[in-house]
Amino acid sequence: MSRLLLMEVAMKEEIPELYEIYFGGSVPIYYDEKVPFIVVGTSSKMSKNAAVEFIRGCENFKEYHKELFGIEVKSFVTDEKNFKNIKNWWNYFHPNGIYG
Repeated sequence: MSRLLLMEVAMKEEIPELYEIYFGGSVPIYYDEKVPFIVVGTSSKMSKNAAVEFIRGCENFKEYHKELFGIEVKSFVTDEKNFKNIKNWWNYFHPNGIYG
């Protein structure tokens, strides 16, 4: 079972507000366990709480990830249009060294 799925299940029970931001279906997300890193695409459908979370660099997601797994996660926030244009996030980030 992936860490993201474990996190989703735990977050739904423990922090429903954060669960809604990341897993409520209003923003696209991508998670890679190798680094690990998460990419979030902002959208007009996201809540004000989501906007604050993303402006802060996904800080609550990072804290919860570290609490659950003992591993720091990097983050990158972009808009939904750009999110959909990138086909391979690993290739996008790795050579460019872009992380939040």
